[in-house]
Amino acid sequence: MRQQFMRDEPGWLGQDLTVFPRVGSTNQVLRERLSQENVPLGATVIALEQTAGRGRLGRVWTSLKGQGLYVSVVLYPPSLPQGGILSLLAGVALTDAVRDLTKMDAGLKWPNDGIIHGKKYAGILVEAGRLAIPWAIFGLGINVNGQAPEEFSHAITLAQAGADSLTLEALWQKLSHYLEARYERWLVDGHESILSAWRRYSVTLGHEVVAQGLSGTVTGVAEDIDEQGRLLIRHASRLIPISSGELSVRAANGSYTP
Repeated sequence: MRQQFMRDEPGWLGQDLTVFPRVGSTNQVLRERLSQENVPLGATVIALEQTAGRGRLGRVWTSLKGQGLYVSVVLYPPSLPQGGILSLLAGVALTDAVRDLTKMDAGLKWPNDGIIHGKKYAGILVEAGRLAIPWAIFGLGINVNGQAPEEFSHAITLAQAGADSLTLEALWQKLSHYLEARYERWLVDGHESILSAWRRYSVTLGHEVVAQGLSGTVTGVAEDIDEQGRLLIRHASRLIPISSGELSVRAANGSYTP
């Protein structure tokens, strides 16, 4: 099974690759490995099913067997940047890959949702810390095949969106390519290349939003993101930076959608 996901181009990301038919959480597998050994840059875990997949804010990520690509990658940034720039980087690379493969207008909702046809097809969880050196784990859960669970009305799979011939292997090939390329460019050029691409892919900017976080609720128009990846919401005459929280975007009918 590992051979199916081996990259078809040279590169360091995914050269150390483990594929599981079933696992609790791909991020947790790499966290445990980091605590026990020296893990090479770009080490990757792929699962065909997760029993304890996690999203942001402690949420469960539904990971059905054979229906999604559930992948985590270890990276070693030179320092741990403030804010959510690493999540934005992962989102940009994912959108690069999906647009390239499907030719569909995939987008990003702040801070970490992959959106297509107005619905969520992917989530991103970046965890970071420091052992001997700083580390970061990029975790991505991507709904690829079959039907999204009916109880999640705002979810969609790439097959439902129209990419019904897309394979997990083909998606991994593109995703690994763009993750490596975007990360290497970020190391050289800094945040701006990520921020400019994220703005281009955004389905959040320019819309009325409601952001709920630890500091309370903020409503207004999502105007921009800053160098730390914070969302800047225009409320009256103030521009309020939001670093984390739950965001809803106002739909055309006036309601707010997750």
